[in-house]
Amino acid sequence: MRIKWYIVWLFLVVSIAAGATDAETYYRQGRELREANQPVAAMEAFIAATRVPSDEYSYKGRSFSNMATMCRMGERHALAYTLYEKSAEQFAKANDSLAYAYALNNMAWEQAVMGHKDTAMVLIKDALAACATEEVKEKIKESQIAAYLYAEEYDSVLMATQIYPMESAYFAILRAQAFTFLEQKDSAVFYAQQVLEMTDNPRYLDDVYYILVHCDSAANADAIRALASTRSDLQQTLERNNAEWIEAMLLAEKSLISTKSPMKWGQLIVFTLLCLAAFALVAYLLLGLHKTAESAVDPLALNALEERCVLLRRSAQVRTDLQWYDYHLFSKACNTQLSGIVRKLEQRGLSEREIRICVLVLIGFSYAEMADILYRAENGIGKDKYMIAKHLGVRAKDLRNELQRIACDE
Repeated sequence: MRIKWYIVWLFLVVSIAAGATDAETYYRQGRELREANQPVAAMEAFIAATRVPSDEYSYKGRSFSNMATMCRMGERHALAYTLYEKSAEQFAKANDSLAYAYALNNMAWEQAVMGHKDTAMVLIKDALAACATEEVKEKIKESQIAAYLYAEEYDSVLMATQIYPMESAYFAILRAQAFTFLEQKDSAVFYAQQVLEMTDNPRYLDDVYYILVHCDSAANADAIRALASTRSDLQQTLERNNAEWIEAMLLAEKSLISTKSPMKWGQLIVFTLLCLAAFALVAYLLLGLHKTAESAVDPLALNALEERCVLLRRSAQVRTDLQWYDYHLFSKACNTQLSGIVRKLEQRGLSEREIRICVLVLIGFSYAEMADILYRAENGIGKDKYMIAKHLGVRAKDLRNELQRIACDE
């Protein structure tokens, strides 16, 4: 028994030590570093999350998705598509249909940006099939219109934005871009200004800056640049090709080529200990298989026993039914009705008082009911039950299951 607990404790300690570098920890580190405008360190953390040898598919999927988003910001759309594809694989393993649908939609958006409208439409259809919630549908509308925009079907963009009249910054920027490419500058500037009224998100302001410059609206373009001088996040978006972002995207690209990374000494030691603990646990379980086989209960015998227990539990004359006041008659009645339970418990060295409690436990009476039948206090019965369970080598809460096994054991 002591050896068993040593093995369990060893396994728990090693698992806790291994959990210090799990996928969730790396993912959260990556998010913090990304918010702190440290793209290289953030990318390293996300890559580490995807390489942890565990089944934390959800956090691995989120890490791939964040890597893809960073590459999208750097206009590396083919790389972003591959990383979103990796995130979709992880979300599928996690059975997270909502996240999987979002990943497919992101893949569709990247295909749209690259001008592959037909592929984008197929992915959009797959995303709807995976999870057709309202929030997914809203995102899919954006990808669908983006597919028309990048396929240079500008009339389709304007028609779609009329069919889906959404008051969002993204729809406004799509309209502005369509009017820009149709050389309808007044309408383009009008919708670009609408975007400015709705948000100061760098994702949109970068596009607004391009539209205003293209439409010779220099004053408004200067206002965007003035805003950028006070906003490091916007400045970073307007100047995507800085050295740190390029390095971060190169790391993402290399991570797809080299899926294995050398372990640090600490990780190697933890991994080795974890393997040893797992081996010890498996060995213990294998050694205990013969006990499991011996303790298997015949389902037919168990059903028959349970039926008899139900009848006795419902009986208002259980004392009379089991000849409660004469132990000799009591044991004979219980052996007949409850598969020889008294004889089997006597062989295990239990006293008459303990056997009576075992019979009541087997039948399924509560503490209060047992106290009424035995004319005793409930806490005293609880103590007896604990000692009986200890004598039989089981936990008190498993006592009834053990008694059923004893009764059905031939």
